[in-house]
Amino acid sequence: MNVRWQRWIQRRVPKALRVELDQRKVFIFPTRYGFFFLLTAFLLFMGGVNYENSLILNLSFFLVSLFLVAILQTFKNLSGLVLVAGETKPAFKGQDAWFEISFERESSRQHESLQVTWEGQDSELINVIERTKQPVGMSLRATKRGRYSPGRFRVQSTFPLGLLRTWSWVQLDIAAIVYPMPIRCEYVGTEGDGKKDGNIKIPAGQDEFEYLRQYRVGDSLKNVAWKKYANSQKLLSKVFHGVAGDTYWLRWGGVSSTDIEMKLSMLCYWVITYSQEDRVFGLSLPSGDIAPATGQDHEKSCLRALALYGLGGHDGVGDAQL
Repeated sequence: MNVRWQRWIQRRVPKALRVELDQRKVFIFPTRYGFFFLLTAFLLFMGGVNYENSLILNLSFFLVSLFLVAILQTFKNLSGLVLVAGETKPAFKGQDAWFEISFERESSRQHESLQVTWEGQDSELINVIERTKQPVGMSLRATKRGRYSPGRFRVQSTFPLGLLRTWSWVQLDIAAIVYPMPIRCEYVGTEGDGKKDGNIKIPAGQDEFEYLRQYRVGDSLKNVAWKKYANSQKLLSKVFHGVAGDTYWLRWGGVSSTDIEMKLSMLCYWVITYSQEDRVFGLSLPSGDIAPATGQDHEKSCLRALALYGLGGHDGVGDAQL
């Protein structure tokens, strides 16, 4: 039954980057208070008929009319809402990955007191009143490395009277990268580690001149090209780069483990360690190599390659270098 329901909801509300809720995607049902409200109206009606009291009958008819109006207003509060996949932030296995959903409205209709329930996590109440995007962030526990694409989330509301609940099950085309959990270990190393190449450029350095660019406020006066200024009356700043003396390789065989997941976790630890020590290093995996470099972008590329290693589609290395 669960599989049949998933197929049905997939046809009705397919996965997409942007989902606009309409009549096919929105469901509505009375809450416990709604059933109690209807029961009260029914008992009043029975009492009015039994005692032939028109005042009680009018009250029961008024309650039923109010309930019917509540159906329309509660449905309209969710219908027309637009949900868009936003940014994600990576995480290590066992930690929380961050996902962002944008709520938008394209009509004059406002959407109030909305709540998102995703993987057991509930958001605060959300009001989409302005025509600007309303971002909502959710932290979800990542249990496996790779691309973490959470399942469907429920967006719901009981506004305005709480008599009915309207909801929709939405799956956005969104995924976060989950890195292996770093495990401290000893790195054995292989032949070629620590090789003195001396030709790897480091952006943050003052070893060699690279090019001239327009002067920016805050640039050091020592780097201003004064001779160029004397000739052209334009302030230009010199840009330098450093040169790495030692380069290191983190190789697949450099960690002592036969388990693939353990190897990835150990290499993950050393990628983080080398980055913190500002070393110039490369990463060599059976699926390919990432050339030696340094900096946060290089660290992210290596961690991404470890996260996607052996998962099919992309081997993680070529994808990490994009």
